[in-house]
Amino acid sequence: GGQPPLYRGLPKFRGKPLGPGHTREIFSIIKLSDLNKMADGSEVDHAKLVDDKVLTKVNKGRKIFKVLGNGGELTASGLTVKAHAFTKTAKAAIEAKGGKCVLLSKTTQEVLQEA
Repeated sequence: GGQPPLYRGLPKFRGKPLGPGHTREIFSIIKLSDLNKMADGSEVDHAKLVDDKVLTKVNKGRKIFKVLGNGGELTASGLTVKAHAFTKTAKAAIEAKGGKCVLLSKTTQEVLQEA
């Protein structure tokens, strides 16, 4: 028993629930077909995607993005893709073309894992 925790006793404002486990990460989505626009052997990160207008104005505020493997076949080879998340199929497609997938931290933008 005992007193309920503070986050349960306070009203839950719409869109801003309190308590643990209520943080939601909203990723910008990058498909493999978007990576085909990049030059072979180039390094792809957030700044490069904004400069090449792959990320739109709506997505500019979001600093985290995920690479999805369902956007067609990858034709660019030797890419070094720095992203915050990869699907299994995207990672396999990038590595099959001789590229590297670099996993970044969602909060500090530091390299967590280099494959």
